[in-house]
Amino acid sequence: MGQQPKALTPEQSPQHRLGYVIRELRNARGLSMRELAAKTFVSHAKVQRWENGDRPPKDLAEVELIDRTLGAGGFLVELWREIPQGASEPSHVSDAAPHVSDTSLDLATALSQTAASDGEGIFVPRRLDDGTVVLVALDRRALLRAGAGIGAAAVAGFPMPATAVVSSAEDPFGFARSTTENWSGLRLSRPAPDFGIDWQALIPGGRSMLGSQLSLQVHPARSDGSRVIVSIPDQRRTEEFLARPHRSLLVGAVSTEGAARFYALDGRTARSRLTRNGGVYEVAAPTAYELDDLTYGILWAVSNYDDALQADDQALAETRSDLKAYERLSASAVSREAAPGLNTVAHMWLGSDFCARHIIRALPDLPALPTFWTREQRGEEASAWLIFDHKYPYLRETTKALGSTSTRAFCVPEEVVRSSPRYERILLFLAVALMESLGIQAQFTADPAYEAVEGFVVAPDKEAVIANWVRGDGMWHVDVTARSSVVREFTIAVRDVDADSLTAAPTAAGRLRALAQYLDLSWPWLIQRCGQLARYGSSGLIQSRSRLVSAAGIDAACAYVASLPADR
Repeated sequence: MGQQPKALTPEQSPQHRLGYVIRELRNARGLSMRELAAKTFVSHAKVQRWENGDRPPKDLAEVELIDRTLGAGGFLVELWREIPQGASEPSHVSDAAPHVSDTSLDLATALSQTAASDGEGIFVPRRLDDGTVVLVALDRRALLRAGAGIGAAAVAGFPMPATAVVSSAEDPFGFARSTTENWSGLRLSRPAPDFGIDWQALIPGGRSMLGSQLSLQVHPARSDGSRVIVSIPDQRRTEEFLARPHRSLLVGAVSTEGAARFYALDGRTARSRLTRNGGVYEVAAPTAYELDDLTYGILWAVSNYDDALQADDQALAETRSDLKAYERLSASAVSREAAPGLNTVAHMWLGSDFCARHIIRALPDLPALPTFWTREQRGEEASAWLIFDHKYPYLRETTKALGSTSTRAFCVPEEVVRSSPRYERILLFLAVALMESLGIQAQFTADPAYEAVEGFVVAPDKEAVIANWVRGDGMWHVDVTARSSVVREFTIAVRDVDADSLTAAPTAAGRLRALAQYLDLSWPWLIQRCGQLARYGSSGLIQSRSRLVSAAGIDAACAYVASLPADR
């Protein structure tokens, strides 16, 4: 048994108060230290140091990631700001950012500073969480080969935080600075040697997502109407980069008035579009693939779900077959221990798939037109409707089986909205738009009293189908019941939401516009961007590898939003 947390007292230092709250929130969400470490891209030892108060998070980006992961709604950031400046590192580690010199140095001078530099020198030792010491350094081989100074720096195996000093030679288009400022959980590093990779990107995970990885090449580009033309100065290097089976993105940077806008193409798509224009190789990308919160959210969700499901593909198929016997039961509650070798995303897919089939089997026997209660609150959970291969067909099948419009209720408290990044709120909006496109009327309550209600389908006052896999104790809990207390509870819940829905409106456009307002999303912007993406589809932006992931829901949702009136 681990040591129990001590009671929080006013006498504790700010970093100890922060550590206590991190530990309490982690325990409340049922996460182990190792699970929190995986979700925040640090070591188990570092989480332990946070919680003990020995070394609090080092910068704002790191504490914001912890805050989002634990759903603290900004409280951890407030506690972190109370810590005196300089307390986040032990005294023997310099807080100064590594200095990158752009001046020419002779070889003897550079080598003489290798051991002496401490934060302001050319070679800066940094200790990773596992004890490994790495250097932020001028490239040693280049120095030895040239016998003279070189202005570019190489970061050897060390993910560069957003606050690190990056020379213009390393980031000529400002790509690293721009993306890490926009999405604080994103980690970028420059591999050395690079083997054709400009940037290695670690895509953050979530409450159940495990994180993903992308390789990127960034090239200059120019605007050409509704597309951008990416120039490829070194065809062989790019062809070798795109030929590898790992997930990759080719990024075009269009510079205008001192700023750059970035456009992404999935590596497989880019490989098929390489053309020659005179002596220069080029690739065309639609301006719809500009990197913003819409496209980043899609990249984030698809890469996370796709990579995790592909990693467990064979084991997942075998486990699904092993668990098929539960389909003969009208009620079951299956723990994650029934599939101990699978990752958390595979558990999610199994639970979602089983609940969908359970509802389809039970739906024809319900004595009246039912109302659905959907437990998803955040983009991470809701994006399963857009991405899991069975979800969009399930929505179509249930709509067809009912032969009528239906209602689906959500509980999304204001605190959840405030603590969700914009790209997650966009994914939640798109999931609801997908439902509305099929005639499913979405209703919302912000009352946190309904957060604990399981997912269900209820024929009011008569019978209920329980089907829950979101934020449950196990992979799923399903049942079919006419028990009066349960049916009454569900009936009251759906009637309360129906009577006072945040999105009440007579039309789908009105309901979605109200939802956009509640989620603090611009309605005209959503119409415009979804319209742009709908014209090209999302597969050119990111292609799935797993057979359990589909872009059909994303494309259908975007097409539907694009068809709605943009005027208020």
